[in-house]
Formats: sequence, C-alpha cells, structure tokens
Amino acid sequence: MNAQNKWLQSLAITAIVFTVYYFTSTHSTAHDHYVRLADAFLHGKNYILDPPDWLELIRIDNKGYVIDPPAPVLFLIPWVAIWHLHTNQVLISMLLGASSAGIFWLVTQRLGWAFPFRSAMTILVAFGTNLWWVSDNGGVWMMAHASAVFFLMLALLEATGKHRPWLLGLLVGLAGLSRLPVFLSFPFFAYMVGRGLSKKEALKHLAMFGSVLAFVGGLYLLYTYSEFGTLTLSYDKGQFISEPIYTHGLFSLSYIPRQLHAILFNAPDLTSSFPYFRPSSMGLALFVTTPILLYMFRASLGRMELMALASIALVSIPILTYGATGFAQFGYRFSLDVLPFMILLTASGMKYSLSPFKIFLVALCCAVNLWGVLLLR
Repeated sequence: MNAQNKWLQSLAITAIVFTVYYFTSTHSTAHDHYVRLADAFLHGKNYILDPPDWLELIRIDNKGYVIDPPAPVLFLIPWVAIWHLHTNQVLISMLLGASSAGIFWLVTQRLGWAFPFRSAMTILVAFGTNLWWVSDNGGVWMMAHASAVFFLMLALLEATGKHRPWLLGLLVGLAGLSRLPVFLSFPFFAYMVGRGLSKKEALKHLAMFGSVLAFVGGLYLLYTYSEFGTLTLSYDKGQFISEPIYTHGLFSLSYIPRQLHAILFNAPDLTSSFPYFRPSSMGLALFVTTPILLYMFRASLGRMELMALASIALVSIPILTYGATGFAQFGYRFSLDVLPFMILLTASGMKYSLSPFKIFLVALCCAVNLWGVLLLR
C-alpha cells in the first residue's frame, strides 16, 4: 500500500471518529481558557484581561494567567484570528482526539500488526478509553489531555518511521507543553531515536533529541518567567492551592494512597433507579473504564516494552504524588498522559492477536465509555 492510501485511510478514520464525537458531545464548555489565551496572544499579551469570575486562573489585579501550559493554544490561534472569542474550543478538542485515532492507525501499520488486530486497537483508542470523554468535554483540563495524546501519537508515528531526533524532541516537548508530566516520557523515544544505529550515531541522535527537548522545556520556563518574573511552575500560584487536599503542598508522598485508590478502586455511584448505578463524577477506576488494559500485565518485556514501562514509571511520579486525583471527570484522566505506552503494552500482552473474548473486551470498553460520555456531559 502506498503512502497516499495510508494517509487517506487515516483521514477517513479521523472523520468517522470525529462524527461520533460530534453527535455525543454538547459542543460547549464554560472553561474556554485556551480560546481566550489565543486571543490574548494575538493581541501581544500572555494574560487574559478582565477574565470572568468562573475561570480558574492565577489572578493578579485585573489580569488572569492560565495555569496550564500553552501548547493547545497552537490549534486555536488560526480560528481565533477569524472567529475571535466565538471560536468553539470543544470542536478543536474533538478534532484532536479523533486525529489521534487516525494517527494511531498509521502507527499500527508501521508496527506490522494484522488488519483485524490493528482495527480493534484503533477502535479501542478512539472509543474504549476516556480519550473519548475528554475530547467531547473540551474544557481547559480535558483539551490539554487531548493535545498531549495527539502529540504523543505523532511522536510514536515518527519513532516507528524515520525517527528523526530533532522532530521527536519537538513532538515530545509539545506533548509536555500540553501536560507537564509528559516531558518525562522521554525514555521510550530516546530508545527509539538510537535504535538500529551505531554507537556513535546513536549518541549523536540522542544529543540532538535531548537538546531539542530541553530547549522546549526552557521555552516553558521563559514563558512562566514572562508571567511572574520567576523560573518556576505556575501551579503553585493557583487558587486551588488552599484546598484541604493540598495540606502537604502540591506534591507529597502522602498522596500516593489517594492516587492508587482512584486508579484501582473508584467505583460507580449507586442510584435508586435502573440501572441502579452511574459513573461517579469524581472518576472511575482505570480498569473499570478500560478493562482490557489488564493485558498490560502479560506483556512480553522486550526492549521497546521495557522503555514503555520506564516512561510510564517516570510520568507517574508527579501524578502519583500530586494532591488532586483529577476532580470532576470520567475515568482517571491522568492515565491519558501515558495512553500510547499502555496501548503498546496491552497489544503485547494480547500477543497481537484477537479471540472472541478479546473482541468482547474491546466492545465492553467501548460500551463503558459510551455510558460515561452520555451520562457525564
């Protein structure tokens, strides 16, 4: 199959997934921070002037600084230049989520997966994970996840293709500028950069990859410096820092049990009417939302899988020690920071093959996530 046909397939998958997302979303969010920040950038400012009271921001006088890193703004600037504050942030979020599924289809082809298996896994990514819900929601926190997954999928596509070090450094950096913990996903991509090269060439490529990634990280520090005059993260200046859940600061080892409970044990809420349960608005355990991910624990541990595990472990450090578990959400949204790596490990655990039971599990994951999408709008 030639490259043009592969990209046409990717575009077709993106269109199909976007259509499903479109008809299951409310198309609106009050938390349109990125639209407002894009408008500010277009006017030469890095803050929102006279922001509405309901936006979660760092407020200094009449200026509002968006706490989350700014990469998602890149997708909104062209539209905000035309539609200004009427730009629909949710539509762009849904397009990012749908595009991630289309890109993943290309990745599965490069990995050589059989057609039935790669079809099932692409369906799983699009509809069997809470990527569906965050893309449909489109608020500032959720679009950040959609943006991070999009850049990670692009990085995975590049890593399984030409694996150009400068481009991989840029893509991983942009994923990190969407969700800061994702900067720590570098081990997997560092391995892919040097794979199949001589020691000298591998070191040269690694240096290029690391330099570009560090440069992008430096740009974020300069961005926060332009806001507050200090080279620091902006999260410690948020309004939420006074919440009781941050008794020990933003990060503490004491928060790990709380995070593990959210990942493993958060259950649906019981109700008095059929079907007598509904998704908790404060999250749902990872393996309830996407039970097929349990196959990760059966993965064969080759070098690529070990590097995927290393990336998951590093990204999990700031997540597991963070005070909040994600607040209002479907599933455990922080898991999306490592979604591509979990899918690769799950595929390995499934031995890259389907069976009636595995097909049932994919369908179950899609049903659970449709349940969440429809009930937690």
